[in-house]
Amino acid sequence: MFLDYDGTLTPIVKKPERAFMSEQTRNAVRELAMTFSTSIVTGRSCDKAKGFIQLDELHYVGSHGQDIQLNDGTDPFQPNSEYLPVIAEATERLKEAVREIKGASVENNKFCVSVHYREVRREKDKDLLKNIVMRTVTEEFPDLKVTNGKKVREVRPGAKFDKGDAVKYLLQQLTNKHSWDSSRILPIYIGDDKTDEDAFKVLSEEGGFGIRVCKWRKRTAAEYSLKNPSEVKEFLEKLVRWRREQDQV
Repeated sequence: MFLDYDGTLTPIVKKPERAFMSEQTRNAVRELAMTFSTSIVTGRSCDKAKGFIQLDELHYVGSHGQDIQLNDGTDPFQPNSEYLPVIAEATERLKEAVREIKGASVENNKFCVSVHYREVRREKDKDLLKNIVMRTVTEEFPDLKVTNGKKVREVRPGAKFDKGDAVKYLLQQLTNKHSWDSSRILPIYIGDDKTDEDAFKVLSEEGGFGIRVCKWRKRTAAEYSLKNPSEVKEFLEKLVRWRREQDQV
């Protein structure tokens, strides 16, 4: 199981630092991890994701795939670690660049800078922020790239390694580690944003499938959908019950 965090296990909130997961969802994820190998794949840094989720049973993938931490204590896999200094520099520069835009906030997610504008009220300020981010990165940080999310501009390493690459890496590592028969593995990824589409595409190639969390029908590589985090929790609970019933047969 592969799970996004924001918008999947918790509702999208105005202030990113308040994206707390309910205790009921935490219990559902804990039970899931005791039943299936479970990974969190998020745009947040691993440290922030662990702080929100507070479960050691999981594998964590942070910064949209750039930081992969297995729960066995092995060293993290960070394919683009050379970008850390420039990400730190870009964070400070972007904080300065959007400082005058009321409601804007800049979050350092280790290998990714998230420039949030959910609380920016005026449309012209939103457009200004988007332009500032793009111009700043293009002119001052050509080794980085800008991608779009839900009310956020993400500044990431230019070298490709996304959530899809991370999922493929994790599948290989876990299959080898546990000596699994790959023909008997059904990987499932649940996510709600554009960055999750890379993982949906990979799973379709790996014999699994994606589930897009969305209230309205959207163009997606996922084969199924759930409406909101509440339905995600219910799905995880049902999946655990189904597996336990199978074990009793």
